[in-house]
Amino acid sequence: MVQKPKHKGGLGVINLHLQNDALLLKQLHKFYNHHNIPWVHLIWAKYYTNKVPHGSRKVGSFWWKDILRLNPIYRNIATCALGDGSTVLFWGDTWSQDILAMKFPRLFSFTLNADASVKQMVETGFLDEVFQLPLSEEAMLEFMMLH
Repeated sequence: MVQKPKHKGGLGVINLHLQNDALLLKQLHKFYNHHNIPWVHLIWAKYYTNKVPHGSRKVGSFWWKDILRLNPIYRNIATCALGDGSTVLFWGDTWSQDILAMKFPRLFSFTLNADASVKQMVETGFLDEVFQLPLSEEAMLEFMMLH
């Protein structure tokens, strides 16, 4: 009742928890889009050289970890631009029309590294480096569709 707008009979008090999360999501957006800001360069260089931030364990200060707790929300509302593919999860990010782990669940169940980046998957030359072989018939059909 307190947070309802005044014209609807409330007091118009702002939900500070929601406001804070929205502002932290803006920081996460700046980070993922590599804005030309010193703290963004510092975090990428210190913690995420050749790693996907949401595909590795949480590292850094408690302030940064507090921002990272909003990662699932941010990833649900954002799509990825590939670039070189080093910061995009092959199976778990929306970089194609669908999330590949959901589109090809049988094939995904045979993967050796669920948190592999697109770059890692493209550079891998052999099937046995990516999947636990032998693949089932259904997984092989999904592989053919993916290929």
